[in-house]
Amino acid sequence: MPLDQYQRKRDFARTPEPAPGAVASGMAERGGRFVVQRHRATRLHYDFRLEIEGVLVSWAVPRGPTLDAAERRMAIHVEDHPIEYLDFEGVIPAKQYGAGDVIVWDWGTWEPEAETPDPLAAIAKGELKFRLRGEKLGGRFTIVRTSGRKTGQRPFEDDESEQWLLIHKRDDRAVTGWDAEDHLASVKTGRTNDEVKADRDAYWISAAPTAEAEIDLSAAEPAADPPTFIEPMLATLGDRPFTDEDWLYEIKWDGYRVQAILHEGKVRIYTRNGHDAATYFPRLIPPASGWLASEEAIIDGEVVALDPAGRPDFSLLQARISQSTGGRVPGIHGRGGRTSEGGSTEAAAADAEATAAPLVYQVFDLLRHDGRSLLRVPLEERKRLLRAIVSDGPRIRFAAHIAGEGTAFYRAAAAQGLEGIVAKHRRSRYEPGRRSSAWIKIKLRPEQALVVGGWTPGEGNARELGALVVGVMDDQLRFAGKVGSGFDARTRRILRERLDELAADDSPFSPPPGPRADLRGVHWIEPRLVIRAELGGWSRDGLVRQSAFKGIDDGRDPASVVRESPVASSVAEAAAEREVDRNEEEEPTMAKAKKAGNGSPAAHRVGTGAGPLVPARPEWAPATSEELAALDRLGNDGTWTVGGIELKLTNLDKVLFPPAETPPDDRPVVKRELIRYFGLIAPAMLPHLEDRPLNLQRFPDGASKPGFWQKDLRPTDPPWLARWKEAGVEARAANTHLVADRTATLCWLGNQAAFEIHAWTSLLTAPDRPTFALIDIDPGERTTWEQTLTLARLFRTALGHLGVRGYPKLTGKRGIQVWVPIEPRYSYDETSAWVEGVSRAVGAIVPDFVSWEWSKGRRDGKARLDYTQNTYIKTLVAPYSVRPAPGAPVSAPIIWDELDDPTLRPDRWSIRTMPDRVAEVGDVFAPAQTDAQVLPKL
Repeated sequence: MPLDQYQRKRDFARTPEPAPGAVASGMAERGGRFVVQRHRATRLHYDFRLEIEGVLVSWAVPRGPTLDAAERRMAIHVEDHPIEYLDFEGVIPAKQYGAGDVIVWDWGTWEPEAETPDPLAAIAKGELKFRLRGEKLGGRFTIVRTSGRKTGQRPFEDDESEQWLLIHKRDDRAVTGWDAEDHLASVKTGRTNDEVKADRDAYWISAAPTAEAEIDLSAAEPAADPPTFIEPMLATLGDRPFTDEDWLYEIKWDGYRVQAILHEGKVRIYTRNGHDAATYFPRLIPPASGWLASEEAIIDGEVVALDPAGRPDFSLLQARISQSTGGRVPGIHGRGGRTSEGGSTEAAAADAEATAAPLVYQVFDLLRHDGRSLLRVPLEERKRLLRAIVSDGPRIRFAAHIAGEGTAFYRAAAAQGLEGIVAKHRRSRYEPGRRSSAWIKIKLRPEQALVVGGWTPGEGNARELGALVVGVMDDQLRFAGKVGSGFDARTRRILRERLDELAADDSPFSPPPGPRADLRGVHWIEPRLVIRAELGGWSRDGLVRQSAFKGIDDGRDPASVVRESPVASSVAEAAAEREVDRNEEEEPTMAKAKKAGNGSPAAHRVGTGAGPLVPARPEWAPATSEELAALDRLGNDGTWTVGGIELKLTNLDKVLFPPAETPPDDRPVVKRELIRYFGLIAPAMLPHLEDRPLNLQRFPDGASKPGFWQKDLRPTDPPWLARWKEAGVEARAANTHLVADRTATLCWLGNQAAFEIHAWTSLLTAPDRPTFALIDIDPGERTTWEQTLTLARLFRTALGHLGVRGYPKLTGKRGIQVWVPIEPRYSYDETSAWVEGVSRAVGAIVPDFVSWEWSKGRRDGKARLDYTQNTYIKTLVAPYSVRPAPGAPVSAPIIWDELDDPTLRPDRWSIRTMPDRVAEVGDVFAPAQTDAQVLPKL
C-alpha cells in the first residue's frame, strides 16, 4: 500500500499528525492540489507534496523551492503522505518521527505538462514536468531524479538515498534571487513557525477521521508561570439520570481525587486539598515519558483500587492507603509519612505491593498543556486532547465517557454495581473550586461525607469502638447522629489510633448534642477526621439513618463537608445550559471565529430573504422599545445602556448629515438618529460583519466634511470591544481591528461617527482566503443611472449563464455591487482573475459605457468595472452601512428583479426608511453568507 511507510514511522497515539483515511483515486491525469510545508525538525527543510492517485507524493527540499530559474534545489524522495496532511499545521511532539513545528508555507493546485499525461509513470521513470498555481509558487517546474533509484522499486516506496532536483523553468513567473526564507508566513494562518510552536490554537487526534481530527484550543490562554495546584471543580448532586446530546457521561469513580502536575520532567501528585498525594500512593505514577506526550501538564483524575472483577472498591483503596502509610497520615502524625515504628512509607508500600489490590489513576480532565491554561476550553476539547496525549497502561488509564445516552449509561452502571455516574456538559469550562451545575453526579448508592467529632465504646468484641459521632458543617459543626456499622476488627483498630491522637476535652458540635442523642461514654475529638458513609437517608431532625462506615477520606477538608441534598437534575441541567451560553457570549470574538472552521461562515444566519427580521443570536437583538425611549430622553450627552452594555454618548444633537436632496424629507440627520438606526438594524447587519475585521471611515465633523480611515482600535477604546490583530504582516505594522459582535458595538460606532463600515471579504480564520468574489460597477462622471442599471442587468445575465448566484447591492451613492459567495478555497489572485474575465465579457457588449483605465482622469467619464477590489485587505462598503451623503443613505441589498423597478435609485433607502424595508422583506442579502459556490471556468 502507498501509505505503509508513513504509517510504520508514526505512533498515532503520540503524534498530532493525521492518520490516513481511505485512499481516493482518479487524480493522476488531471493533477490536483499541492502543499509545501516548512518543517523545523532536526534540520530545517521544506516538504513539497503533490496530490496523485489519492495520496501526497512527497519530497524533502532542504533549502526550499525557488522561483529562480538558475537554481537547482536538491529534493529527497520520502514516503507518501495521506491527503489529510494537506493542511496540517502544528507541532509534532518530541521523540516522534519528524518532531518539530510545521506550517503550511504554500498551497494551491498543480497540473502536469501536456507531454506528461501520466504523472505516476513519469515519476517512475524519474522526471515529472508540471505547472504550479499557488500563493507563493507559480509557473513551470521540473523535478528529476539524479541518484538512488533501485531496480524494480515501486515509485512510492521510501528511499531516502533517492535524490532529485526541483527546478523552476524560465517563464514569466521566474524571479532571479528568489529565496523561500524571505517569505516565512503560513498561507493558512499567517503565522510563522515560531508562532505556531509558541501558541497552537489547534491540535490533531491522529487516529480520528479527518473531519473530527482537529481539537479546538482557541479559548486556551498563555500561562507563563510554572504550573501549580488548581483547586478541583466539583459536581452538583442530581436526583435522577437524564439523556441529552449536549452532555457527556462518565463513571463516578469510587476513589480519591488526585491532580497530577508535570513540570521539568517530573510528575507530582496532589490530593483535592493540595497535599502531597504520593504519601498515600507512592510509586503510583510512572515517569511521564512512558505515558504522557507533553512537556508540561496539569491533569485531573481519581485514584481507585480495583477488585478482582475490575470494579473500583473504596474499602480496598482504604486498605492500600493503610498499607502505604502504616496507618499514619501527614497533618495528624507529623511530616514525612513515618510509621509508628519509625519505618518509612516507602518501605511499608513496598512490603504491601505484591498482595494489595491494584491501583489505577483514572484521568478525566486536562487543565493545562505545554504553557497554556485550558480552563476556558470546552470540556469536550479538553478531553479529546487528554486522550491524544495519554497512553493507557497498568497504572494510568483515560477515563472514557459516552455522549448523550445518560439514562442507558446509568442502567449499565447499576448492573455493574458501580457507585454512580457523572454528567458533564460538553461545552463547559473548568471552574476551580466551584460546585457547578455543569457537572451533575447521580449516585446509585446514597453516600455522604461526614466529620467525626467523637466516638462511643461498644460491647464485646466491638468494645474498643462502638460508633462514630458525626456532623456536617453549617457555619458551625452541626450534630448529625452516629455511624455504628461497617467496621471490622482491623478498621476499628486503625480508627482508634486516629481517634486517640485527636482527643479533646469538649464537644466540637454547636449546639452540643442533647440527652436524646444517646452518647453514653462519649469521647470527644478535634473535628479533623472525615469519613464516607452510605446512608439510608436523613431523619426530619437532620440525623443520618441506616448509616454504614465506608472509609476515611483523608483528602477532604472538614470545612467543605456539608449535607448534600440532591437537586432536580432537570433544574441543574437547565442552569448549566444557561451558564454555558453565557460563557460563550463572553468568549472573545477571535476564539469564536476559529470555531467557525476552515474559513467557512458560521452556521447561524439571519433571515431567508423574506419575512420579518429575527435575531439569530441574543447579542444581535435590536434595541428594545424601552432602550430606544431611554435614548430619546437623554440630553446632548449621557450614558445609555443597550444589550447590557453601557455607552457614554456625546453630542447627540449634532447634525451629521444635511437634508436629503429630494423631498419629502427635508430634515437634517443628527447623531442620535444614527445611533438609533444601528440599534434597529443590528440583526440584519451583524451577520455580514461576523468574524470579519473592520476598516472604518469616520466623519467626526459630519458627512459634508472630509473623513478619515481608521483600522486600529485605540488603547482608550472600551475593553469590551472585540479585537483581532493581524499576524504574519511583513511590510507594515500589524493593525488591531475591531470585530463587530453585538448590537452595542454598532451603536458605539455611531457615537464615533464611524458610520461607513467596510468588512473584509475573508474571515479571521483564513484572512488570505476570500469568501466572496466582488463585482463593483463604479460609475464615471458621465455615467447615467440607466447605464449603471444596464451594466448590472448584463452581469445578471452573465452570472445566470454561468450558473452562478450573485447578490446585488446598491452602494448608497451612484453604483451597484454584486457579491458572489464562494468556498474559501481560492486566492485573491484567482478571484480577481475570474471577476476580470466576467467583467471584460460584460464590458465588450457595451464598450461605450466602460473604460479599463486605472486613473479616473483617463476614463473620459466612463464607468469602471473594478475587479481589483478582489485583493487582500481591500474592502467594499458593508451591507446596511451608511454613506456620507445628504439624508444618510444606506448601502441597501436588493433582489435582481428590483433592477427593473422604475423607481429604484442608488440612494433610495436611508437610515430613516431602511428598518421599515427590512421589517417588510427581511434580509434579502442573508443567503450571501451561506451560499458558498465553486467558481466555474470561464
